[in-house]
Amino acid sequence: MLRKVMLLLALLAMVNAVTLRKWIASHEKTCYFASADTPGKKISFYFAVHQGGNFDIDFEVEGPNNRQLFKGEAERQGDFVFTATQVGEYAFCFKNGLASFADKLVEFDITVEDEARPEDIAKRQKRDEVASSVVTIASDLQQITKFMKYFRLRENRNFATVSSTESRIWWFSALDSLCVVLVAVIQVYAIQALFTAKRSRL
Repeated sequence: MLRKVMLLLALLAMVNAVTLRKWIASHEKTCYFASADTPGKKISFYFAVHQGGNFDIDFEVEGPNNRQLFKGEAERQGDFVFTATQVGEYAFCFKNGLASFADKLVEFDITVEDEARPEDIAKRQKRDEVASSVVTIASDLQQITKFMKYFRLRENRNFATVSSTESRIWWFSALDSLCVVLVAVIQVYAIQALFTAKRSRL
């Protein structure tokens, strides 16, 4: 039992991850940083827009020396994995573009972990069944987490669509009722004017 716990703690120590949610105001640019202390680190970057506008945002990933790695405009979500070939800080920036006037809620996940090398793979093959089971469980948990994030994203977007549709229906109903009242008033005045004209002729 102690061996299982120690192995799980060792696996968790190899991974440095953070998941954040941030409201980004209109025309605002915000950046977050992850550090790679040795070459060969595997960095994964996931983001999704949960609320605001058309659920899109501009993003940019830069390596050390301001070297651009990824860039996108008006993206709803993204999932990238790359190897840090240089030691230093990697910047992950979001920008709520000039064409947008709505604040946006962005959820993003930055993970830094050691990439498997040939000697590591050889060691893993020599592990017992318990260690292999722990690694499999950790991988399955990551997959479940991704699915949960996706379903939460779909739920938020669908809720926003329902709220928007409800608002449009309410305003359309109010406008329709106003038109009915307006037409009724016009008809009353038209009929009244018609009878007044007939009396004046008599």
